[in-house]
Amino acid sequence: MDDAVYYAHTLDGKGRNEWQTIKEHSENVAKLVKDFSAPWCTEEYAFNLGLFHDIGKYQPDFQRRLCGEKISVEHSISGAAEWVNLNWTESGAYCIAGHHSGLPDVGNKTDSADEPTLLGRLKRAARQDFSAYKKELSFEKISRFPAKNAVCMSGTTVDEVKREYAFWTRMMFSCLTDADYLDTEKFCSVRQERGVYADFQACRSRLDRYISHFQADTPVKRAREEMRRQVMSHAREKADVYCMNMPTGSGKTLTSMQFALERAIVSHKKHIIYVIPYTSIIEQNAQVFKEIFGADAVLEHHCNFDYESVKDTGTRDKLKRTAENWDASIIVTTNVQFFESIYGNRSSELRKLHNMADSVIVFDEVHMFPGLFFQPCLEAIRILTQRYHSEAVFMTATMPDFHRWMRSFGCDNVKTVDLITDKSNFPVFNRCKIENLGHLPREKLAALAAQAENSLIVVNSRKAAKQMYYLLPGKKYHLSTYMTHDDRSRVIAAVRESLKQHEHFSLVSTSLIEAGVDLDFDLVFRETAGLDNLLQSAGRCNREGKKQGCKTCAFEFEEEDLRPKNSEFVTKQSFCRKVFEKFKDAASPQAIKFYFDQLYAYTLSDMKSMDFKRAFSGASCGIDPFGFDFASYARDFRLIDANTQPLIIVTEENRKIVKALLDAALYGGVAPMRQLQKYSISLRPYEWKQLSDAGVICEQRGIQYLDCERYYSKETGICFENNDACIW
Repeated sequence: MDDAVYYAHTLDGKGRNEWQTIKEHSENVAKLVKDFSAPWCTEEYAFNLGLFHDIGKYQPDFQRRLCGEKISVEHSISGAAEWVNLNWTESGAYCIAGHHSGLPDVGNKTDSADEPTLLGRLKRAARQDFSAYKKELSFEKISRFPAKNAVCMSGTTVDEVKREYAFWTRMMFSCLTDADYLDTEKFCSVRQERGVYADFQACRSRLDRYISHFQADTPVKRAREEMRRQVMSHAREKADVYCMNMPTGSGKTLTSMQFALERAIVSHKKHIIYVIPYTSIIEQNAQVFKEIFGADAVLEHHCNFDYESVKDTGTRDKLKRTAENWDASIIVTTNVQFFESIYGNRSSELRKLHNMADSVIVFDEVHMFPGLFFQPCLEAIRILTQRYHSEAVFMTATMPDFHRWMRSFGCDNVKTVDLITDKSNFPVFNRCKIENLGHLPREKLAALAAQAENSLIVVNSRKAAKQMYYLLPGKKYHLSTYMTHDDRSRVIAAVRESLKQHEHFSLVSTSLIEAGVDLDFDLVFRETAGLDNLLQSAGRCNREGKKQGCKTCAFEFEEEDLRPKNSEFVTKQSFCRKVFEKFKDAASPQAIKFYFDQLYAYTLSDMKSMDFKRAFSGASCGIDPFGFDFASYARDFRLIDANTQPLIIVTEENRKIVKALLDAALYGGVAPMRQLQKYSISLRPYEWKQLSDAGVICEQRGIQYLDCERYYSKETGICFENNDACIW
C-alpha cells in the first residue's frame, strides 16, 4: 500500500487522476485556517488543525466508499482522537470532531460509543486504521498555548478565561469549517465568484456628498446637524464601545454609518456590520445604504431577503454564497443572525464568526437585546472588541446606562465612550405631548381615536387589535403578525396613501408598527408596555414636526380580558407607570435612565440566566482541566421562539403565485420556500390545533398551507377563537 493514493473528493464522471487527494485538500485547508486566524492563533496550531481535520479519510473503508461501495464511514472523529493522543489543547478536538456535525458537548467519561458527545465518539475512533496519514502529512508539534492574546490568562477570573477560551474555540471552528467549505467548493465546482467588497474611503466620500445636500434650514434640521457633528468629533477616539444616544428622527442611521466608515478607515477594519432587531427596519436601512454606496456594495442577510428579486443570475448566486460566510465589506443583518452565528454550534452558523473580527459593529435599537440573552450578548461584544480588534456602536433613542450595566453583566473593563454629551437639543425632537390616560374602556378609546383626522392605536395583543378594529367607525386599517407579510405591506402602502390624501381614518396595530415604518399621525394611543415601546410609538406622531397640538397617549384597557397576562409585559407596565408618577416628561434622558435602571435591577437574574457559564463542564479529555457543552447551549440559545410553526396562506388574490411556488418547492431548493415566507404566518401549537381540528390545514408533501377563505381575512389575518397571543 506504499504506493496507494488516498482521496478526499471525487468528481462525477471523472477518473481518479482528476480526483482531489487528501494531502492536497488538507494542505489547502491548513493554509486557509492559518491565514484566517493569524491575528489570534499560532501558526503551527492553525496549520495542524487544517491538516488533521480529514485524516479519517485515510481509512480503507472511506476509500472504498469513494469508489462506490454503499457503506457508512465516520471520518471526522479520527483526527480528533489523534489530536488528543498527541496531548494538544482540546479545542482542536472539538473543532475536528464537529466540522460536519457541529461543535459537540464534551459529555462524560461514562458515555458509550453510541453517544454524540466528544467523549462518546472518541471511543469509536479506533475502529479503523488511518495511520497512513503519517506518511503524507507533515506537522509541527504544538508546545505553547496557541491562543495568543485572544485568551487573557492573567488579571481575570477563571470563568472569564473559560468564556474566552470557548469563544476562541468557536473562532477556530469558524476558520476550519469555512476553509473546508471553500476548498471543497473550489475543487468540486467551476470557478465560483464570491465576496461583496466596497472601498470604505469611496463610501465615505459618497455619504459625505449625500449628507451635504441636506439644508439645515429648520430647528429640527439644525439640531440633526449639531448632533451629527458631536458624533463625528469622536471619530478618532479609541474605545471598545461607543454609545450613540440620539432621539427618534435625529438622523441616527446616516450618522452611525458615517461614524462607522470613519472608524473603519482610521483603525484599518475589514468589515462594517450593521445589526438591527427588526426585519422591517433592515429592509429600509439596507435600501438607503444601497442607494448611496451602490447595490453591489452591501450584503443584506436576513430571513426576508428575496434573492430571486436580484435579476442578474451571477450577482444573485454571488450574494447567496457570500451570505454563507460574510466575506463582505458592509453587512446588514439581524440580531438573530448575528448572535446565533456566535452561540450556535453548526458549521452553517459559525462559518461567519471569523469575519466578525476586525469589524465596526453597529447595533441599532441596542436596548432591544432579548432579556434572557442580555448577558451572553454583552459578553460576546466584550470579547469581540477586546480580543478580536473590533469596535461596537450602541445606538438607540432610549439608551440604558451601559456604563453601569456592562459592569453588572461581567464586562467591567470595556472602555465606553458617549458620542452625544450635549443633549440640549433633545427637546427639539419632542414633536408631540405625551400623556397618560390611565384605564379606558375600549368603546371610549375608539371614540377618542375617531375624533382626529388620523390616528394610530398600538396594542399589546393581536386579540385587542382585532377587537379594536371592529369597534372603530369609518375608514380603518389593521396590522398584526396574524397577517402575511404581503398583506401587511399592502396595508402600509394604503395607509401612506390615506395620509397623503388627508383622509379621515384610524389604524390599529400591534407593536410591529413601532420601528422602521415611517408613518406620521396626528394622534397616537399606546397601550402601556415598556417606556421604550411608548417612545417608539410617539415617534410615529407628528414625525416631521410640522403640526401643532399633536399627542401620544398611554392607556390601559379597562376590560380584564384585553390586558396582557404575560409576566414580562406586566413588569414593564409597572415600571412605566412609575415613570409617569416621578417625571413630568416621560421622554427625558433622566426618565429613560430611571426606567431601565429599575427594570434591569428587577430582572437581573433573568438577564443573566443564559450566561455561557451554564455550558461549563468538569469533564474533559484529560488535557484541559474543563470542557464545554457547546451543542446543548446552542439548542437553548434561540432568540426567536422556536415553539411556532409556519403556515402558508392561500387567498384568491395570491392563489396563482402561491400555488406555483408550492409546486416548485416540491422539487426542493431554498428559493421557492424563501419566497413563500411573504405569504405565511407563524402559529403557536394551540393555535395550530384549532385550525387543524377545524380541518382547514392542507398538506402537500410536508408543506402545510391554509386554503379556506373563511379562516383568513386580508383585513385582519387569521380567523379563529381565543385569539389572544401577545406580541412584543
